[in-house]
Amino acid sequence: KLSEMLGKINVIIFTPDDINILKQGPSNRRRFLNIMISQLKINYVNNLNYYIKTLEQRNNYLKQKNCDNNMLEIWDEKLIEYGIKIQEYRSNFIKKINEKIKPIHKEITDEEIEIKYISDFKDKKDFAEKLKKNREIDKIKGFTSVGIHRDDFKIYINGENVAVYGSQGQNRTSVISLKLAELEVIKDEIGEYPIMLLDDFMSELDNTRINKLLNKIKNLQVIITCTEKI
Repeated sequence: KLSEMLGKINVIIFTPDDINILKQGPSNRRRFLNIMISQLKINYVNNLNYYIKTLEQRNNYLKQKNCDNNMLEIWDEKLIEYGIKIQEYRSNFIKKINEKIKPIHKEITDEEIEIKYISDFKDKKDFAEKLKKNREIDKIKGFTSVGIHRDDFKIYINGENVAVYGSQGQNRTSVISLKLAELEVIKDEIGEYPIMLLDDFMSELDNTRINKLLNKIKNLQVIITCTEKI
């Protein structure tokens, strides 16, 4: 099972497709978050699986006619139980990533970077109220319209959303900085650096940024594939 492999060997991978983490929809960023956190926190995987299973059951029930609110209350309690734990893991992880990514990105680009975590609710009480408030809407739509399954995060460069206003180079550098920040968080957690795999990371970056990135990773275990000599 994939869950049994998590944490056995820690690897950070960058590929050209990773720029889509920022460019495409929130589901890509949630998947990115889930993979990052799952490497370090096996309990996160368990809570996420329980949440997804409960969400599927609630959604299936919402598709039936004459849904009973008492039944929905049972699933809501479980969604809240698992959702709050998942939100706490994600919030703490984004906080740690923010602490690491700011000096890394500043050193590489001389730009200010910040990651903002976006969630449907603030706390347990707020989640419960929104689930209850949206029940009638959920019955019409046939699915659960609020919850951690809608979480997102955005990256800002000098106060601007990089996915909207950033250049290709800024988007690429932001994702690489994100990977380097993840690497530092893993080092703090397990006491050693993971292996880093970089595939064609130099495209759309100027020589200054390339040299600063190479200097940043020179003492790490890194495997690089590229089309130019370095």
